[in-house]
Amino acid sequence: MGIWDEELDKNWQDFVWRIEQEWQEEPVFTVSEINEYVRQMLNRDEFLQRVWVRGEISRWQVYQSGHAYFTLKDEQSQITGVMWRERLAYLGEMPKEGEKVRVLGSIKVTRKGGEFQIDAIKIVREIDKGFWWRKFEETKRKLEAEGLFAPERKRQIPTFPQRIGVITSPDGAAIRDIIRIVRQRHSGVEIVFFPSLVQGEDAPSSLVQAIKLANSLEVEQRVGKIDVLIVGRGGGSVEDLWAFNEEIVVRAVAESRIPTISAVGHETDFVLTDFAADERAPTPTAAAQRVVPDRQDWLDRLRQLEIRLRQAVRNRLRQSREQWRRLSERKCFTDPLSLLGDFRQELDRVSIQIDALAQRQISLKRWKLLELSNRLAHCSPQAQLVRWRERLHRYNEALQTAVELALSKCRRKLELMVGKLEALSPFSVLQRGYALVRDPISGKVLTRVKHFAVGQRAEVLLADGKLDVTINEVMSDDEASDGATQ
Repeated sequence: MGIWDEELDKNWQDFVWRIEQEWQEEPVFTVSEINEYVRQMLNRDEFLQRVWVRGEISRWQVYQSGHAYFTLKDEQSQITGVMWRERLAYLGEMPKEGEKVRVLGSIKVTRKGGEFQIDAIKIVREIDKGFWWRKFEETKRKLEAEGLFAPERKRQIPTFPQRIGVITSPDGAAIRDIIRIVRQRHSGVEIVFFPSLVQGEDAPSSLVQAIKLANSLEVEQRVGKIDVLIVGRGGGSVEDLWAFNEEIVVRAVAESRIPTISAVGHETDFVLTDFAADERAPTPTAAAQRVVPDRQDWLDRLRQLEIRLRQAVRNRLRQSREQWRRLSERKCFTDPLSLLGDFRQELDRVSIQIDALAQRQISLKRWKLLELSNRLAHCSPQAQLVRWRERLHRYNEALQTAVELALSKCRRKLELMVGKLEALSPFSVLQRGYALVRDPISGKVLTRVKHFAVGQRAEVLLADGKLDVTINEVMSDDEASDGATQ
């Protein structure tokens, strides 16, 4: 920015004019004038009003006023700095000497001392990039093992959303870019903004609360259903973007019932919410472009489709007319009766064949009917009864003959067996003068001398009766022989 800017106040313009006049006369300036000139130059330089400076803290001192003064140095140079107490209150832990930090602030020149210093807005400790990478990979592996990044969990982003939820910082450029893109592409789309911190210690909990609020039934009842949710912020360092790598934020994004787009940083920046969200956008601007259809683009597409549809209809009509013309010239339409001659002859021929076939079928059916009549007469009940009576008479005669023959055989056999029984009967033996002795009590036949005892009663059976005897003497065959000899 030049020194002839019209926005310079009047005093500054007078000062510049006087310097120009004195330059023409080889002027000599005071120290205060030079300091003021340099200070104004730096104050008007937009680049130096917000710049990040990396270095090592070599001195850090907080005065009673609450302001902190420090020195930032590297291998070749150093610069002093100051952080006012209003900003120091948000710093949290104070940096220590020897720590590597990044300081966000504006470059100033003090009015009295003419010292070149940085007016600090924010101080961030430099941490080894390997630490952040290891933490990133550990969290990613843990959540990936739980299935939070699975492709089947991804949902389709609506093509024509009516209401878009945006979660980002109210002070950042991301919300302004999203609103600008949405208004440019389709002014009818409604934006529901959920402000949240996007960096710092409190950013993760703030983002989780904003996501839960966007998914709440209270918001749906008050503003309507949100079709898609954009969660993001602009670019920054790894530390600035780290809130979107916190596990609670990633889980909140994965559990969102609203389809979500993660739009954090730039094209080369990747955070864990990119994997948990349904889609990733390289920037907030790209997310707005992805979500909101370009109204003019769709109108152009509709016009092109209308043109193509009209052309297709005209072509179809033209083809239909030509096809109808060709069909109307065919003989089937110009002289349809001429096409019936062959069919009439074929119909007569088929009629004759049908009559002949019907006659043959009738004759065949008559012959079959006669055959069935004969079989039916043969199988009539009366004929069957006569045949069964004849057969029964034959069976009766055969049965009588067989019975008489069997009875004759049985009589002869019975007579033979009676003769055998009479021959073997003890009573027949008794008729020849023999007697049968048995025990009168048990009825057992006694056939041995040893079965008798003196004084024992016995029963003697004869041919015409029985005797009841008492044994007076028992003598075996040997004893009887000996007595006879003596």
